[in-house]
Amino acid sequence: MPAETITPERIVAEARTWLGVPWRHQGRSRAGIDCVGLVVQVARALGLSDYDHTAYGRRAQGQGFVEHFRANMDGVAIAQAQLGDVLVFADQAYPCHCGFLTERLSHPHLIHAHALRRKVIEEPYAGEWLAKVKFAFRFRKHAPDSDPGPAV
Repeated sequence: MPAETITPERIVAEARTWLGVPWRHQGRSRAGIDCVGLVVQVARALGLSDYDHTAYGRRAQGQGFVEHFRANMDGVAIAQAQLGDVLVFADQAYPCHCGFLTERLSHPHLIHAHALRRKVIEEPYAGEWLAKVKFAFRFRKHAPDSDPGPAV
């Protein structure tokens, strides 16, 4: 499917197919997946990107985590984030987690692979998440005959 036909709703629908998949650090399959793997696999399923990066630890150090998003997706203002955009969160000082912005019952939600809950979940985008969000990114759109290039 050409990238320009991918709607935010289609991104959210694909992300929802991963709900309940077990969490696994650096996982990239339905046998186990982490937050970055979820973004990678949704992008692959929709033909948005084949980019992947697995050289990251379980504890964030520096800005390396977010640099891959910056290099491969378009940054948007957090206040301008829309359905299907990827939000990046920081625990303490460094970016270390990401998930898809969604909506349920007219309220913003987040689909992400949650290490503590040990699976992919969709939960309200509220409370602690609002304080931890540091960046928002959107998949790039490309013409059908152009090289799509890497995106997270």
